[in-house]
Amino acid sequence: MAVSLLIAILTEESSDKALDIAQRQGVRGATLLSAEGISRTPFSTFFGLTYQAPMKLVFWIADADQANRLAQSLHTELKLDSPSQGMAFTMPIDQLHGLTLS
Repeated sequence: MAVSLLIAILTEESSDKALDIAQRQGVRGATLLSAEGISRTPFSTFFGLTYQAPMKLVFWIADADQANRLAQSLHTELKLDSPSQGMAFTMPIDQLHGLTLS
């Protein structure tokens, strides 16, 4: 069975929605990490101060087909083509130890 790692870099608000989308598709379990980054266009706020929204890294390990379907759903439902919404991508896993996918 081919296995993939799906990584999503999302706003905190979108990360909660992403977990719901994954659960609906039967992808259970995820690892979340808080993240910071530098964007090309930080948000401007009051008095010209800049603000970058808090981000989350969300990791899922799933069957490759399931990971690809989930990535596409995240793209569509979270509107990842819109500015400052985040991104999602998959990577193949050659070896997986300590986790059984069923």
